[in-house]
Amino acid sequence: MLEETPPLLLPEEAIAFFRAKGIAFGFDWRDVWQEEHAKAFTVAKAMSRDLLEDIRQAVDDALVNGTTLATFREQLTPLLMARGWWGRSLETDPLTGEQRVVQLGSPARLRTIFDTNLRSAYAAGRWERIQRQKRVFPFLIYESVKDGRERPEHGAWHKTILPVDDPWWDTHYPPCGWNCRCTARPANQRMLDRRGEKVTDQPVRFPQKDYVNRRTGEITRTERGIDPGFSFNVGKAYLDPLSPKPMPGQPGEGDATAAADLSADAEKVLKRLLRPFELEAGEIQRGKIWRDATGWPFAIGAGLFRSPRGDLQLPNRSQLRRYELGLAALARPDTIRLVWVRDKTGRMMLMRRYLAGTVAFDIGRAGWRTTPLRSAGGGKIVWQR
Repeated sequence: MLEETPPLLLPEEAIAFFRAKGIAFGFDWRDVWQEEHAKAFTVAKAMSRDLLEDIRQAVDDALVNGTTLATFREQLTPLLMARGWWGRSLETDPLTGEQRVVQLGSPARLRTIFDTNLRSAYAAGRWERIQRQKRVFPFLIYESVKDGRERPEHGAWHKTILPVDDPWWDTHYPPCGWNCRCTARPANQRMLDRRGEKVTDQPVRFPQKDYVNRRTGEITRTERGIDPGFSFNVGKAYLDPLSPKPMPGQPGEGDATAAADLSADAEKVLKRLLRPFELEAGEIQRGKIWRDATGWPFAIGAGLFRSPRGDLQLPNRSQLRRYELGLAALARPDTIRLVWVRDKTGRMMLMRRYLAGTVAFDIGRAGWRTTPLRSAGGGKIVWQR
């Protein structure tokens, strides 16, 4: 019997997304723009790593422990005050050189930091689950809170029902603005029939306008009801950091490429490594859900080669062929096994092992690695060509 209620989001999914972010400094909230927020943690005017790490740790604790806003404020406020990051202060804008009186820490700012980061992390976690379940739950239902405090546009989008892969979700997957409380709920045809609901022929549309980011010069065309900086699908953008990371002993540190950028040389190497997965334009950096021969899903993209800090770790010239063969084995294996391996601490880890050619590719929650085929025996065969 087909399941009637989609499984609940596991907190670990949202936590994994948040912890995979790098660090970015921005004096103005527009300095880190759109999808860049999915790659890096930032707080406007928090211009030192120690300060950002304090705030980041508090958000992490809130995700892990289900901390309330009141507790979040209570724990973080004295830390920010001790660092002198509280109240109004005369600061120099590094972009313009202008000195301005700006707001640093405050109860209102802590609420925004808490709300935006938690909602985005859970939305990204849901999207990963939505992608894995879309063969069973192929539709999404836009749901607004409808308590009289919602934006009129969000209220008009309430009960919009479209396929998961409809491009409307590229710009309308919640959150769609500051303090947006909307969600997107998975559904299947049986659920819609039972409730007398139908797929939407044409979503309600509102006028669009161009928004110019005066900090970066970027022009974004945004529909009314979607705040500037929110006109993207946080779940799709989050696929990059969702990718398993290189395990110790895998590719060495590259050029510390920022999480939001790819140099021409880095993109050339990544295209070569990821060729077996046939990524479309933009998917190398953004990532996409790819399924192996058994249907097991992975996020494939540049995120496979990012360190926990968000820097690229690309193989050097002597390593390149080894990893190229390993990824080819992942894409087109001769055999897939489940194997238990021991990490450097002695902890046992269950991994999926893909064997083809002369290299085996191991991948699991702890990350991924390549292994010479001669030392990659054992385990339980779960698929064979």
